[in-house]
Amino acid sequence: MTLSIAAMLLGDGMMSRPSYGQPADPPAKAEDRELELTLANAIRLAVQHNLDIERERFGPQIARTDVETARAEFDPVVGAETSVSQTKTLPSRENDIFDADGNFLGVRVIEPFSKNGELTPFLRHKIITGGNYELRFVNTRENVSPTSTGTSRTIADPRYESSLELSFTQPLLRDFGIAVNKAPIRRAEKSEAIAHQRVIQAILDVVFQVQERYWEMVFRLQDLDAKRESQQLAEDFLAENKIRVELGTLAPIELVQAETQVKLREEDVIVAEAAVREAEDALKEVMNIPDMLGSWNIRLQPTDQPVFEPISAPVVENKLREALVQRPDIIESQLSVESREIAREEALNQRLPRLDLEARGRLNSFGKDAGEGLSDLSELNGYQWVFGLQFEYPLGNRAAKNNLTRRKLELRQELVAQRRLQLTIVREVRQAIRGIETASKRVEVTRAATKLAQTQLDAEQEKFRLGLSTSFRVLEFQSDLTDARSSEVQALSDYNVELGRLDLRTGQLRYVDYQADGG
Repeated sequence: MTLSIAAMLLGDGMMSRPSYGQPADPPAKAEDRELELTLANAIRLAVQHNLDIERERFGPQIARTDVETARAEFDPVVGAETSVSQTKTLPSRENDIFDADGNFLGVRVIEPFSKNGELTPFLRHKIITGGNYELRFVNTRENVSPTSTGTSRTIADPRYESSLELSFTQPLLRDFGIAVNKAPIRRAEKSEAIAHQRVIQAILDVVFQVQERYWEMVFRLQDLDAKRESQQLAEDFLAENKIRVELGTLAPIELVQAETQVKLREEDVIVAEAAVREAEDALKEVMNIPDMLGSWNIRLQPTDQPVFEPISAPVVENKLREALVQRPDIIESQLSVESREIAREEALNQRLPRLDLEARGRLNSFGKDAGEGLSDLSELNGYQWVFGLQFEYPLGNRAAKNNLTRRKLELRQELVAQRRLQLTIVREVRQAIRGIETASKRVEVTRAATKLAQTQLDAEQEKFRLGLSTSFRVLEFQSDLTDARSSEVQALSDYNVELGRLDLRTGQLRYVDYQADGG
């Protein structure tokens, strides 16, 4: 049975999960099933299921949590505080007691006693300039005993107090400004962008692995065909020689060489068949074929054939420009440099002394019940406000200075690494272009060699029929033809691999549409 990938892949190259049809009459064994596979569909299937890509796709999601964590620094905080307290003070005073006529009645020892309950909801928020404010609404209920001392009495018992408090602190030097306070967010966003580039790099690597292993399997299949054809040639030659021996036109000893070659070429076929299975397993590994398709048991049947369309030599400068702009590793390097620059700007700010503006304001009111205490807030019967500055500077400021030195050195280190990467890219692109040029020449040479080997074999067979050659010579030329054919298909396969390698070295994604969110 043959399954086609084309119906599995939906849309214009977008990687949606495929829907696999079930055969009307499924075979008894999974090994009997065959999956026809074009190179493009093999790549798309690998991008969907390859475990290296799947692992890297978690990177942007993990990095996104760091971005949101950094942003959470500016989330407002609400809460409430509540407490109950009771105090009984040791006696320290006493009062004389008189009746209405002024007669002395005795002495009363004063034992102060109070009971308090407090509920304080609050709102706290850090703003993007580095400042922070806190709004507190304090509500207190107080019972006092005794309520009168001599000629003085408490105004209300129980006493309800309400207080609306606002405090604000704004750094003016260190930690001041939007850029400094958003620096952790910006660095986290750079890390997220780097994680996306690593996903792209994983896709590029897998795309090349699929191309490399796909063409290796194609080569192994064609090489197997060549080995089988060589075995058939040897068997036909042996059958022809047996007839000649029976007719008396050929010495029986000539059969030994032909029979030996038949067995040797049968061995070559066995080895080639094993090589096909090895190449097939290597392709299955990178594709990670789903269990619903048979996983390791299904047989793969590549349908694309290596083509050779001579192209003009790629212009090195053009390919270098592409690589230095779109390769994921060079983009990642630039993002790392930008992240180091942000860290350096943070360190520069931390060298400044701390000078903070502080402001506090409070409105107070009280009453015999909670409602009265709240209503009096608007009358400003009690209030307080404070403005001030707080200055702080560590003598020597060594921690901030050394941190700045560290950040500058890390930036310089990253710039050196970027230049080193640029040198590597230049070498790899030039090497890939040379690989294409070399493979192209090999294809032309091996094609010519195959034609010459075929011509030599035809000539030697004709000489053998005329009695001017030996079985050994004919079989030797047959082996030469087989080797030439194998070399030709190997050169064709290598040429197509080198084309894919140039895409890898320049960061060119083919067959795959990659979205920024890793879809």
